[in-house]
Amino acid sequence: MVKRAVKVGLVAAATAAMLVGSAGFAGAVGSESMHIVMGPIVNLPASSGGGFAGDAATMASCPEGEVLTGGGAEVKAGNSYVHRYNLGASRPLADGKTWWAYGTNTDTNNPGTIQAFAICAKVTEINVVHTP
Repeated sequence: MVKRAVKVGLVAAATAAMLVGSAGFAGAVGSESMHIVMGPIVNLPASSGGGFAGDAATMASCPEGEVLTGGGAEVKAGNSYVHRYNLGASRPLADGKTWWAYGTNTDTNNPGTIQAFAICAKVTEINVVHTP
């Protein structure tokens, strides 16, 4: 049982080494291969009152030849009442290239802003060694 576990562990380590290559993990995820795309800063309008919050949505998309690996969003308050400005949703879209975010504002006097961020990676070929 111990010999089998050691063998499986060595095979997994060798496979990881082949996939990462001589550049190592740091080289594989360098500034040349991953970066953050900042979407536009969008106005998050003030509430019109009567229980209706102001709302807005924004997106950030990866350029051609890159894939979305993650993302996020930021809502900035227009005043010190930060509890009135909320991030309602922050998620990837089905296209695999775009991060989408939605926010609301219940402050009746001051607008805020919302901005989405996409973490993008360049698509590269990975040569995988197959054993017979």
